[in-house]
Amino acid sequence: MRNIFKFYLHQGKAFLIYTCISVSIFSCRTAELAVNENLRNDTDAYSVKGRQDSQIGQVISFGDFKTNKVKRGWKLGYSIPFFVKFQGAGEKLSFSLSSADGKSADVALVSKFKETEYEPFKEYFAVSLKYKNYFVGAVRLDNSEEWDFIVHDVDGASRSLKQNSTIGFVRKGHIKIDITGIRSLEGSSDFITQNQVYGYEFQQNGKVIGAVSTINYGKVWLKKDLHEETKLVLASVSSGLMLRNSMAENELSMK
Repeated sequence: MRNIFKFYLHQGKAFLIYTCISVSIFSCRTAELAVNENLRNDTDAYSVKGRQDSQIGQVISFGDFKTNKVKRGWKLGYSIPFFVKFQGAGEKLSFSLSSADGKSADVALVSKFKETEYEPFKEYFAVSLKYKNYFVGAVRLDNSEEWDFIVHDVDGASRSLKQNSTIGFVRKGHIKIDITGIRSLEGSSDFITQNQVYGYEFQQNGKVIGAVSTINYGKVWLKKDLHEETKLVLASVSSGLMLRNSMAENELSMK
């Protein structure tokens, strides 16, 4: 009987030591966004530089894409007509993004709207106002083509077990790319991570074509076979989503 007790005591100690070592290793690992399996192959995955830099004169880059100095706020005469309606918004970002082939896009983004701005906002995007935490913007390309986008419940605070409330789209005319918040981290239970958004996924015609991580240094995934204009637009939107989150608020490690 005593030998059996010693055996189980030994097994228990071994299990406890193993658990402690596993927790120690796990806690030191940097959190990684859990992306869709479709982004494991035939996809360019870009590390991001500059996201943790000072907001004064901040520039970010990844792959062949690079912003100029990001402006926090802009003058009343900003050239994208949509933003004339929302000059009172509390958060404003603008920048230009260029690619290696010489193409560029002007990007402007706003959030934290005034109550008086919700009606024109609703009319412009043809959406209900179930949530008031929106992040919206426009991307104007060299050829004057203009895309706009919206993300509902962008920070992900509103969440049910059955429905992901962080959704949106990028659109130009009849062309539409859906945006969905990602609430999963590699190696972590969804039960633990479900109440926060760690990145966003881009889907077109039911297929995942890209993603962006908004934790730690940031990361961008784009399918290799995308049209160059689509890549530039998604890179622009991804840049905006990363820039709206401060590194101090979103630094995350698995503990």
